[in-house]
Amino acid sequence: MLISPTKFPRKCRSFFALMFVLSWALLLLWIYITNQPTQANSKQTFEGKENVNEPPNSRKSYSAVIQEFSLSLYADTDPNRFHLNVNKSHMTSVTRDVQDTRPSQCAAVQYEIASLPVASIVIPLHNEPWSTLERLINSILKRSPPQLLKEIIIIDDMSDLDHLGDPLNRYAEQFDVLKIHRALERLGTMKARVLGTQLAKGDVVVFLDSHTEVNVGWLEPLLHEISKHNTAIVQPSIDVVDPDTFQYRQYFKNNLRGHFKWSMGFEYVPLTVKQKAEVVAEPTKAFNTPAIVGCAFAVNRKYFQDIGGLDTGMRTWGGEDVELSVRVWLCGGSMKISPCSHVAHIHKSAHPFKMDYSDLVYNNRRTAEMWLGNYRKYFYYFNAGFAKPPGPSETFSEMDEIKKKFKCKDFDWLLKNVYTELEIPPEGSEYFGHLRNLGSGFCFGPSDSSVVGSFPIITQGDCFIYYKVRNFALLKNGLLMVDGKCVYIEQNFLVISPCSKGISKWSFKGKQLVYKDIFGSKCAVQVPKVVDSTEKQVAMMIPCDSSNRAAEWEITNKLYKVDI
Repeated sequence: MLISPTKFPRKCRSFFALMFVLSWALLLLWIYITNQPTQANSKQTFEGKENVNEPPNSRKSYSAVIQEFSLSLYADTDPNRFHLNVNKSHMTSVTRDVQDTRPSQCAAVQYEIASLPVASIVIPLHNEPWSTLERLINSILKRSPPQLLKEIIIIDDMSDLDHLGDPLNRYAEQFDVLKIHRALERLGTMKARVLGTQLAKGDVVVFLDSHTEVNVGWLEPLLHEISKHNTAIVQPSIDVVDPDTFQYRQYFKNNLRGHFKWSMGFEYVPLTVKQKAEVVAEPTKAFNTPAIVGCAFAVNRKYFQDIGGLDTGMRTWGGEDVELSVRVWLCGGSMKISPCSHVAHIHKSAHPFKMDYSDLVYNNRRTAEMWLGNYRKYFYYFNAGFAKPPGPSETFSEMDEIKKKFKCKDFDWLLKNVYTELEIPPEGSEYFGHLRNLGSGFCFGPSDSSVVGSFPIITQGDCFIYYKVRNFALLKNGLLMVDGKCVYIEQNFLVISPCSKGISKWSFKGKQLVYKDIFGSKCAVQVPKVVDSTEKQVAMMIPCDSSNRAAEWEITNKLYKVDI
């Protein structure tokens, strides 16, 4: 039987009406709440168990923020300004996955995250394309355990590009961990890093160039090594992002370590035989290196400040990495490279900002004067065309307190214990370095310096900077030497033999390498005759011909005698 609503008691009708209103109110409240972004979705945080490998969907990309300011994404793409293919960078995903370039054993290494120190990432920035910067930031967030990431500090060093102004501020607001600090005057890379260190709050400071990109598992090995050795400065293994194609690739399949030359210039070279054996035995273990390059390295923040940080007496850019390396070694610390941490660097075709070469020479001279002691004469021998010894009023005493505090050793200790490969030119050298044929571009060297007797000079491959090539010395007295032996002529071929009292007269005549004896003069030339045992081309003597490109040579450094 149906009952008319009018038959319900008044109290029942009031109750049903109230329940109906409350139901609609609760429904509307639920719809409102579920459509509001949560804090985790509106602003990236790095607390609790949030997974940085899954960025929040509501976070706006840098490019979207730039467009909100009515700026063109392709307003600044001149490759002559940035010295990289900006359009290709913009078209390459800023959240891309990259090849894991670590040794295969690294993936199995387990780290106790809770016991590791936390890191502040410091990134000096000056006029970087937006996509290279965003790609770096995303790679850090995507591939770093959030509990180890205290902060990312970007030191904007007076950039004047529109997208690095308010759009960068707006983009950074989406991340609690990302901080922008604007310099009030042009600092240069070194002083920008020093400022970042002063602002940092993490146990460890990790310095990254603004055009780098970190690989999977990059941070933990650095922090682990520093937790074991708090006076070690640790560099990742440096990979490469091609500036034209933006392909990420491993730079060198086998591990390299950093060296510096007497000019104080940095270079990578293969590991020593002993270190190769150690790496084979323990492929995940960090190994010592005489020097590091400045694009990426990690250091205990307190130790870094105690040891003097980066030398603020240097100008703008260049040479600070070698100076720091020498200082740390001589003052009780160590420099290491981690094979399980990989960071790629874009090697731009030129410097994107104005740089005076005299500043680099000045910086290198500071290193020589402060740390090389009596060996500093070799710096001037290699740089006398550019660098002159300081006058009576010029001093380099800024590091004197550091030397006293840490009881720093002499440079001779470094040569005997760390950097035994740094070869001292024979006394009286006019030229010293790689013997390079200008026609082929090949470098030459001994076929086997360990055998007794004579052995030929043969090609050793392309003379690019990272190839291990022997050094030749051409002396004022006419001797041409390599590995402590002398170059002679046997049946018109250049051979290496122990030095004797016999007269040997080598010299350069223009670009020709001339040998003169009582029978006359001949010139060295590269010939296609192959040494059977090595399948290498050889050098031999023929009548001089200035039109023969295969008879043109150089020894890479002309030395200048300087009184200091």
